[in-house]
Amino acid sequence: RDMLGDMESGLTSFRSPISRPRRRAWSIFALVLACLAVSIISLRITNFHFRGHSVAAAMALRRTGYIPSMALPRTTMTARKGKRVASGRRMRVEAGGVKFVNNPDDIVTEALDGLVAAHPFLTRLDGYPEIKVVLRADWEDPENENKVAVISGGGGGHEPAHAGYVGKGMLTAAVSGDVFASPSALAVLAAIRSVAYPGGDAQRAAKKSPGVLLIIKNYTGDRINFRIAAEQARIEGIPVEMVVVADDCALPSSKGVTGRRGIAGTALVHKIAGGAAEAGLPLGAVKEEAEATIDSLASLGVSSSVCHVPGRTEDETRIPGDQVEMGLGIHGEPGAAKIPLASADSLADNMIDIILDPSDGRNYMNLQSGDSVVLLVNNLGSATALEISIFTKSVLSKLDSMGVSVERIIAGPLVTSMDMAGISLSLIKLEDATRDTLLDRIDSDTNAPGWPRGGGPRPKDKKLIPVPFDRASNKAARFSRPKTLTPKGLMMDRVLMEVSKALEEGEESLTDWDNKVGDGDCGVTFKRGAIGIREDLSRYPVNSMADTLQALTETVARTMGGTSGALYRILLLSLSTSAREYEEKSMPMDTAGAAAALHRAVDAMSNSGGAIEGDRTMLDALYPAVHALRRAAEDGMELKDALQIAVEAAENGAESTKGMLARAGRSNYVPDDVLATTPDPGAKATAMWMRAALGAL
Repeated sequence: RDMLGDMESGLTSFRSPISRPRRRAWSIFALVLACLAVSIISLRITNFHFRGHSVAAAMALRRTGYIPSMALPRTTMTARKGKRVASGRRMRVEAGGVKFVNNPDDIVTEALDGLVAAHPFLTRLDGYPEIKVVLRADWEDPENENKVAVISGGGGGHEPAHAGYVGKGMLTAAVSGDVFASPSALAVLAAIRSVAYPGGDAQRAAKKSPGVLLIIKNYTGDRINFRIAAEQARIEGIPVEMVVVADDCALPSSKGVTGRRGIAGTALVHKIAGGAAEAGLPLGAVKEEAEATIDSLASLGVSSSVCHVPGRTEDETRIPGDQVEMGLGIHGEPGAAKIPLASADSLADNMIDIILDPSDGRNYMNLQSGDSVVLLVNNLGSATALEISIFTKSVLSKLDSMGVSVERIIAGPLVTSMDMAGISLSLIKLEDATRDTLLDRIDSDTNAPGWPRGGGPRPKDKKLIPVPFDRASNKAARFSRPKTLTPKGLMMDRVLMEVSKALEEGEESLTDWDNKVGDGDCGVTFKRGAIGIREDLSRYPVNSMADTLQALTETVARTMGGTSGALYRILLLSLSTSAREYEEKSMPMDTAGAAAALHRAVDAMSNSGGAIEGDRTMLDALYPAVHALRRAAEDGMELKDALQIAVEAAENGAESTKGMLARAGRSNYVPDDVLATTPDPGAKATAMWMRAALGAL
């Protein structure tokens, strides 16, 4: 009222011809605009305040010595600018990759519909788009009449959280907002009302609800909306308790009023509280177990990429290719600091050291030798299963070196951030008073679709099963290097060393070609074979060509996987058989004999693999060599000269694979325009080792 009076007085002082009612209307309009401006400024200041966490955390981490001195992430008062992509029923292609979605505005509701359709024990409230609640379809079965309901929720984009954890033994219901946006208090209240009376109408009429536990992550929107809903439900007579998960160790405990964020460890709280509720414990006891878990929980995340939300443009340059962000949030917030990309072992060591760091009032977890923990390794979105397994091993190695026993391991995508290429780890320290109960909750059955299956107690001494008929891993132990090498033995020694060197040096080119026309493993496969030859060379019976070729097959079997390794074993075994026939007769091999031996071996390879000459495979280098040797034999050419012609024919054949129509192998699926400019890597590898062998003769 005072502001309106001042505005009207101002208009009067200018001797405005505007009538008093009009002046008052204009004053109200101006006041509304002023309030709107203040709101916008407040939002921007809030945005600055939240982003300030990242800088403060980075400074704190730097002081600990875990984060090297480097540029801190920039803070800005400018809100994230997203560019809306035109909606439509089609696959969306955006920066960061392909998004298999329809309309960006509908991604959360469509995802929930897909989840509910795929699992008969799930259903949802019919309240789209404002109310997005998934709940157990069996909740009003008689067996659940006296059980506490457990509800969690938050923004979408964290799948399988939160709806993926609805099921027997975990959540009773999950409330979802839009992507990275808190659900409304109205939606949370609807969820509470829908599960508060598992006994049905009679229980509702008597107002005898077993109660509801709300589990939320420590974000302002979630705290406000869930708290409002909880207060309203209590007014309606529903017993409601709430716990807040704040497990992020990237921020010092004294930072601001918001406190630590809730991240992946929340999934463990879901499991433990859900298990307690399923066991029939009263509301107070369920809350007590959830709080005990939260008090002993610590988490930290790292990522090599930002996340991408359909319909929004992200800053792809925020994380350089040679760095990762440590301590970032699950909504795309910048991390505490950027650090150089390192090995999984180094990263695991660094993250655990930060979690255990007591400086700056942190002291989130204290682990000593003899302590026990539960480990969760979380895929933040697009880390591969291979990376998750490697990182899990690295974390176990670090904890083992500290004398800390890991009692349970849960690994996989649990609380994601869309397609973020990152990993987080969470630890629960097991205390004597709650250890057995907590482990029982983690081991208890659940049908929640998002919870990983197959866990359980870790055996103290897991025995590895010996390989049956351990010949392949014996490194040619059946053969031995002669004490004195004959001229033929010296020649074989030189040939194998040069072949090994050529294939190892050719790895980069082979990989480049195979990345374009295959699966990218050709260079690595031949490099492993080359290293194996070099390691086993001191045990090869090089005075005998037949025995050496047979020993080579065992090296190939041990080091070269896939189709190439199998086919080369066939080639070498056939050549070994032919060489043995000549050695047993003490006859030198001439050009005709070499041509016949190679022809039989290449035919055996062709018959086994199914490809023929002209199919764009290694045969397109081998068969030209066979044809050249046969022509040289017909011309009466000496073997060494004939081999020179054969190698040139193999090289020309390998180069001619450019433009060939692929009818075998993975190149069969590659577009013709790519094949026209790229040779077959298997054929090029064949030409490489042939040229190296010839040079050593």
